[in-house]
Amino acid sequence: MKSLLALALAGVGMTPCLWDSDTLDTELRGLPDAFDLVVGKWHRHSDAYYQVRVDMLLAKTSLTLGDYDDLAVAYEHLGQRDKAIEVMAQKAESLLDKPDTEHQYRYHANLGTFYAHSGKLEEALVELRAAVEIHPDAHFGREHFQIELIEYVAAAKKDPNIWKRRSFLRHAGYAMTPVIVLDEKFLEDFGSPEERARDWYGERPLDWQQAYKAIAGMLRFGGREGAELYRSLGELYLQKQHLNLAWWALGRAIERGHPAAAELKALRQGIVRHWDEARSHENTGHTNPTMAEYEAQRSDADRWSNAFQVAEVDAIDRGKDVSSDAVLASLLDIANRAVPKRAVHSGSGLNLRMATLVSCVALFVLLFVLRARAHTQSRA
Repeated sequence: MKSLLALALAGVGMTPCLWDSDTLDTELRGLPDAFDLVVGKWHRHSDAYYQVRVDMLLAKTSLTLGDYDDLAVAYEHLGQRDKAIEVMAQKAESLLDKPDTEHQYRYHANLGTFYAHSGKLEEALVELRAAVEIHPDAHFGREHFQIELIEYVAAAKKDPNIWKRRSFLRHAGYAMTPVIVLDEKFLEDFGSPEERARDWYGERPLDWQQAYKAIAGMLRFGGREGAELYRSLGELYLQKQHLNLAWWALGRAIERGHPAAAELKALRQGIVRHWDEARSHENTGHTNPTMAEYEAQRSDADRWSNAFQVAEVDAIDRGKDVSSDAVLASLLDIANRAVPKRAVHSGSGLNLRMATLVSCVALFVLLFVLRARAHTQSRA
């Protein structure tokens, strides 16, 4: 059985972002919509795609600064991390002759990511902090969150209880108020009320949009899908009272083998209890998502991804430029036709705010009817 740290390094937590031409192009197109991001229905290139990139770049007589990033990231996706780090060393030499602030930033960001994926946490922090010094707000300030994530994993290495006590956002001290009432027995595992106050109610203000873009970006562009990122995504949805998306995101964290799976299951059950209690007071029209639906959506996402990659390999074999927008659009269309979008049951987007609104509207209507009736009776 893998240790908690080994799990973390295999994808539970370590998912800083990779920077190459694909990353920049995809950022311009935008992130997947919230539900597709959570269930994993977005394209990931095939090994053939990255091998073609390696072959093309190695055939060049000289590489540009951007080429070094593309080559290193391609090696990373192919599981050849040592070669990726070697390419970054070559880029560092090239930067001595051709100083460039943007590429100095990308050098540190990529090298820090490679080190993080290798489990070299201290080396990763040095590089990512250097990247932040150059561009503090680049890519939604994502490196700030990457650094905090790595610091969290390093702390969990020393004290594995940290996994269940708090997410990396809470560990970084961000103010995040729980919106789901949990069983007292469940809360006992998180220590005394004073310890919970320390771990759960941070004092740092949280920019929700920035945090969402950063975490979604780490999932989308990190080269891996870390379970801790799905957990934090679920917590962010809870802050906005998007309970349905939170339920799905926490499910993904559990599926990805998060060390705090038991605690995340309890939190999910708390969401379900909230829905059940809301319906006991008012007919909200909401129906709870089920594990059967979860498994069906996840299966669709995996089949969709596979269909995309099969189509991509076929296009490569036919000599198509799969990096072009036109070919990418055709490949996405093939995947969409192979695995049509499955409808999510009606009302699944209902959140706490909507439930409250429904109740308030019902109360207003009731008061209006009672007042009208009283007025009629007084006239009679």
